[in-house]
Amino acid sequence: MLNAGIAELVERGLTGASMESIASRAAVSKRTLYKHFPSIEAVFEAVLALLVARVEPLGRLRFDPSRPFAVQLRDIAEREMQLICDDSFIGLSRVLMIECMHSQERSAQLTTLFREKELGLYRWFGEAHAAGELINMPSQLAADLFVGMLKSCTYWHAVIGWQTPPDATAQAKIVDEACAMLLARLADLRAG
Repeated sequence: MLNAGIAELVERGLTGASMESIASRAAVSKRTLYKHFPSIEAVFEAVLALLVARVEPLGRLRFDPSRPFAVQLRDIAEREMQLICDDSFIGLSRVLMIECMHSQERSAQLTTLFREKELGLYRWFGEAHAAGELINMPSQLAADLFVGMLKSCTYWHAVIGWQTPPDATAQAKIVDEACAMLLARLADLRAG
């Protein structure tokens, strides 16, 4: 039923979605649907909880000074790539983006919620900076640029352009290049 709710919300948004249509998509009675979700808002909240659960592991990232920076960077890139190229994550992202465009208040709530969940990545870069790995590059800038390289080639094309995410080979190439670019810049800063 939740997949039917996601499809309905992606297609019609929260204001246009109907419980009747979700029940029809899920091939269940409205009564059955209402047992699980008492309202469209409850469906949306379930979709939101699912997306938060998908992002949660990235929120727990910590820099480990005993492991090589490049190895950890690649691990983060692979995790991020796996998440942002996942079809269900892309669908969930569309639902949230649509709702953010419809309501400034909802956008502020969702931005606050996901900022807390994405802090793990920024914390990791901050800890790497404190350990001297980023030389004099500000940690937030490094995180923004790194994630931007990954998302610009994949996520935004899929979410906004409705394109198929790249296959595993292309994803690995993007990860390779994003890591190589950041590592090369850090090498330049060390040499400079």
